[in-house]
Amino acid sequence: MRTIPSALALVVLALCAVAARQTSPEDPAVRKAIADHYFKAHSTGNGELLRGMFVDEGRMMWVQDGGLRVRTSAEFIAGFNGQPPRDEAKRKRRIVMTDVTGDTAIAKVELDHPGVFFTDYFTLHKIGDEWKIVHKSYHRRPQ
Repeated sequence: MRTIPSALALVVLALCAVAARQTSPEDPAVRKAIADHYFKAHSTGNGELLRGMFVDEGRMMWVQDGGLRVRTSAEFIAGFNGQPPRDEAKRKRRIVMTDVTGDTAIAKVELDHPGVFFTDYFTLHKIGDEWKIVHKSYHRRPQ
C-alpha cells in the first residue's frame, strides 16, 4: 500500500516541475536569432552573419588538451571561409533548450557533423530589440 502514495507523490512533484518551467514570450526570438545567424553562418560559411550577433566583447571558450582555450568573437568570425561546407547535406543542427529570464537567456545547441559532434552553450542578452550572444562555451566530441 505504501507504493501508491509514493508513486502519487512522484507524479505530483513531476507535474509541479513541468508547471514551474514556463516558456518566456521571448523564447521564439532567442531561437530565431540563433537559427537566422548562427546556423545560417555555419551552413553558408558566411561569418559576416555573426557580426553584430556576437558582441565585440564576447568570448568563446573550450577545453583542449586539458587546458582552457579562449578566442574573441572577431577571431571566431574570421575563421569562416565564405563557402558552404562540402559535407553540408550531412550536417544537422538543433536548439536543444533555451531558458529566458527578462533580458538574459541561455541556450544549448548541438551541431552534428560527420566525424565530430559539438555541444554549444550560449549566454545571450537582449540589447535594444535584438538578442546577442555574449559568450559561447563548447564541447567537441569525435564521432
